[in-house]
Amino acid sequence: MPSYRSFFIAFLALAVILGGAIYGYARFEGLAPLDGLWLAIVSIATVGYGDIVAVTPAGRILTLFLIVTGLGLFSYLVSSILVFFIEGRIFHAWRMKKMLKEIARLRQHIIVCGAGRVGTAVIQQLRHHGAPFVAIELNPVLAEQLAAEKVLILQADATEDEALVRAGVKRARSVITTLPDDAMNVFVAITCKDLNPNVKVITRITRPDSAARLKRAGADAIISPAAIAGNRMALAALKPASVSFIQTLVERRDVSLELEELVVGETSPLAGRTLAESRLREDFGAQLLAIQRGEETLVNPEPSTTILPGDLLIVFGRGDRLAALELYVMPRALPTPAR
Repeated sequence: MPSYRSFFIAFLALAVILGGAIYGYARFEGLAPLDGLWLAIVSIATVGYGDIVAVTPAGRILTLFLIVTGLGLFSYLVSSILVFFIEGRIFHAWRMKKMLKEIARLRQHIIVCGAGRVGTAVIQQLRHHGAPFVAIELNPVLAEQLAAEKVLILQADATEDEALVRAGVKRARSVITTLPDDAMNVFVAITCKDLNPNVKVITRITRPDSAARLKRAGADAIISPAAIAGNRMALAALKPASVSFIQTLVERRDVSLELEELVVGETSPLAGRTLAESRLREDFGAQLLAIQRGEETLVNPEPSTTILPGDLLIVFGRGDRLAALELYVMPRALPTPAR
């Protein structure tokens, strides 16, 4: 596709030639400006209607000059315009079709509604963890930027049912809505729960009084970026070392330490064992931080605590070791842990 600079230079050169032709025809042929422009254009386009022609030698020389120099510029400009529209539309349609096919293959993925400052931070974290996701953003500039970064994104209104359906909300495991308006987040939460009652909705709020409405709308988790920022700033002043450690885990990409959530199934090797018998630290280098059992959360459980089917284990450790632990805990695969 021709560059914008080349196109602008060619357009400017053609404009100068047309301006000179209008002046020349007025001087040599006595034509009015409009008639001079008409003759110049039909000469460059090689149409030659014959209604207005150059009769003086100077006028004919000027016409020959126009045909030789202007025809090439005119053809270049016309072809550039056609290429811009045809290639642009074809490429956009092809990219959209390819993206929709990739989205259609997603299962148990995450949908991010809104790609502003908060949404972009969410997208970066999901990409870092390799989680399958698709974003929905109404702003075409932001959508184009993310598409250029190979992010699956729909340029659409996240409050519309069609956009959420195209993003695969009926197959998704979670929806993260980061729209700047609380009312829009309420609407998205209601729509998502209506389309898929099992989907987990995590939503952002800007005003504390919106939390109750979002709960009634079905939101499973409500996050206030302002409150989190305030708490973190206060902790940074009171407990700087702790905050620095957490920041290292969350923000640095070269650190392999991660948090993981593991669900203990009926056939899991850990089901029925005590924490001391699980050998999570010995075999996998994992630290069990808490056990979520229904509505109860056991923080820093005792070694004698029995792990039951259905427990959600919150563990901390190296990413590669946690991946091996996940394969060990999940009932679909029961490999022997590496010592």
